[in-house]
Amino acid sequence: MSKLTQHQACVSFQWQWNWKVLLFAIFFLPVTISLACWQLERAEEKRQLLDMYNQRGNASPVALEDIPNLEGQEYLRVKVTGSYDNKTTLLLDNRVRHGRPGYDVINPFKTNTGQWILVNRGWIVGNANRAVLPDIDVISGEVSLSGYLYRSPGKQLMLGEDIWAVVNGPKIIQNAAPEIVSKKLSLELFSYSLRLDADAQGALETGWPLVSVQPGKHTGYAVQWGTLAVVLVVLTIFSSSNLGRVIKARRKLQSEKSGD
Repeated sequence: MSKLTQHQACVSFQWQWNWKVLLFAIFFLPVTISLACWQLERAEEKRQLLDMYNQRGNASPVALEDIPNLEGQEYLRVKVTGSYDNKTTLLLDNRVRHGRPGYDVINPFKTNTGQWILVNRGWIVGNANRAVLPDIDVISGEVSLSGYLYRSPGKQLMLGEDIWAVVNGPKIIQNAAPEIVSKKLSLELFSYSLRLDADAQGALETGWPLVSVQPGKHTGYAVQWGTLAVVLVVLTIFSSSNLGRVIKARRKLQSEKSGD
């Protein structure tokens, strides 16, 4: 073994702090780890949401009056009999499908038991001229409907305040939360809206996406953030130590041994 090889074999691991890289890692490592964990939590939430929808979606619909107006009723399938309030049609703005802007059409609905609930009839395409509102079929008389209960899980994004006209006719709104509509219309509404089945009377284009991002994508994002965290750790170790030299010396020694 040559003297150079002996010297290389004696190289021991030592820290040689690179404070710039170290401070960078101290700041960003917790951020990347927390974002990875958050994405994993979001993935699990979406899985539970989809599982709940699939379980409840296979059940037979129950009468709305038999359901307590409490938390935890998401995606329950229900049936109601009553009549649409066609004087107060609400157009939920900023609904895009097939690359085209439009509205979700929502009507208050009064059941035969006197209970009020918002019925989301589905999507309708908007006009390029926003001053021209879409033609919406009026459903008169008593009808029986079925669908599932829905409430937005988070705060809805609004581009400005909703301005409610006092006259009858369609009203373009950005937030159709029952508690908000209830105050505007002075009606005591059920705390969930009803999203119609495709074959229900008055239904337009139904089929709402349950989640904006699938669980698998959240998991993929978590892997990306986790990988970045690992890269930060490796970068900090190599830039703040002589680990590179140690590895190089050991590889050189192994190469020479295998050549003997």
